[in-house]
Amino acid sequence: MATDLRTISTLLAGAQPQRQDKLAILLAVGVEILLIAGLYWEMGQAQTPPPPALPPLQLQLVQETLPKPTPPAPKPVPKPTPKPVVKPIQKPVPHPSPRPTPRPTPVPVKELTPPSPLPSPVQAPPPPPREPEPPTPAPVNPAVKADYLAQVKGAIQAAVHFPEAARMLGQGGRVLVAFTLANGRITDLRILRKDNLDYFNPAALAAVREAQLPPVPKELQGKVYQLELWVEFVLRDN
Repeated sequence: MATDLRTISTLLAGAQPQRQDKLAILLAVGVEILLIAGLYWEMGQAQTPPPPALPPLQLQLVQETLPKPTPPAPKPVPKPTPKPVVKPIQKPVPHPSPRPTPRPTPVPVKELTPPSPLPSPVQAPPPPPREPEPPTPAPVNPAVKADYLAQVKGAIQAAVHFPEAARMLGQGGRVLVAFTLANGRITDLRILRKDNLDYFNPAALAAVREAQLPPVPKELQGKVYQLELWVEFVLRDN
């Protein structure tokens, strides 16, 4: 290998002109140095054994332990504020002032006067005179009352005028009326029960108003009667 290098260097030296001899020598020396370094490197690679194979990697799962939650810190208990101590106010003790001694007052002498005569007792007014009580009315004779009321009913019945419309229909009827009788006067007249035919109702009221009532007996004067009677409408041939 050294021989080859020398041959190369001689070839290079012969090929170069003489004026560049020094430059060619330096170049040849550099090339040789590079070649020698390459040879040494190849020899070192041949002698160095290959690195041993690495063992296979083993993966292992490690369970991660979470930190335990820390309990919350206890709330601070507020301390009771001390109540202010109220000191009792001492009242001043009053000292009684000495009272002045009362002076004796002279007693006035009253002149004795003769007693005045006693007033005469007031006489009470006499009681008012009692009004005479009205005489109790004598009991009414039932026969007189019944006879008078029968005359009143007869007078009302005698004042009945038969309606022409009902006469043409050939129908009769009756109406129950009520009124107040006092001293031969009739008030508060009304119908208690009407007839089915409307012609008889106003005719019954007219008969009560137009009736010539008999005079009131002395025993019945001042009496008030509530009467109810039937006003009858009877159809006759005449």
